Amino acid sequence: MPEVTVLPTPKDLEGFDLSGSTAVVIDVLRATSSMAQALSSGCERIIPAKSEEEALALKKNFPEALLCGERRGRKISGFDLGNSPAEYVSSSVKGKVLIMTTSNGTRTIAAAREKGAVEIFMCSFLNLGKTAAVLSQRLLAAERQVPSRKPSLAVICSGSHGEFSLEDFACAGALIERMTGQEGLIKPELTLTESAVEAVSLYRRYNGDIMRILDDSQHGRYLRSIGFGHDLLFCSKVDSLKIVPCLSEAGIVAFQ
Repeated sequence: MPEVTVLPTPKDLEGFDLSGSTAVVIDVLRATSSMAQALSSGCERIIPAKSEEEALALKKNFPEALLCGERRGRKISGFDLGNSPAEYVSSSVKGKVLIMTTSNGTRTIAAAREKGAVEIFMCSFLNLGKTAAVLSQRLLAAERQVPSRKPSLAVICSGSHGEFSLEDFACAGALIERMTGQEGLIKPELTLTESAVEAVSLYRRYNGDIMRILDDSQHGRYLRSIGFGHDLLFCSKVDSLKIVPCLSEAGIVAFQ
């Protein structure tokens, strides 16, 4: 029976071994929302970078790529795009390679890879249902391939500068509820850790009111204060995208 755990912040990865596990990274506001939107708009792939310096170094190898990213919510000076999902429209990104660095999401993806996760997916409210379906299929396949080994899923919340983010933890709960609830999926039977149960409980307390979750979140209030309130509405659109970003050797691509 697959085990599902939620890591509330990237700090919880310290001492945590992801070897052989499937991981899903959540950064609702806004990295994983922007990644899903960019791939839905036809970008070729996204190369994640942990720092501005790494992104600039990658640009030398991929001179035609667009530099994308933010620090403290604002676009990095000299970059082509920031971290607002509304920027990632077809006219800007179709057919393009993107090099992306964000304060939290891209660093969390790198940390999951360093901890040995065999598969890494990206989830937000935008692609919640599709991600639940893909993860359920992957866990079922893993059970069939090695019946003697219990597959596991780590849901990693990117948080905000190492601190807990309400919106990411609630999205983790929504994802798990989709994987265990009555959504018409062929589901594996899951064992939920205490943190996974807590995430589901938090999500249910909001009765599906995603905007209230985002408005209650510290980072949501911060984004409003610097003029990105429209991104909260964009990121609240549950199941508006049918694409799941996943990490490959070439970068982040749409899972096929």
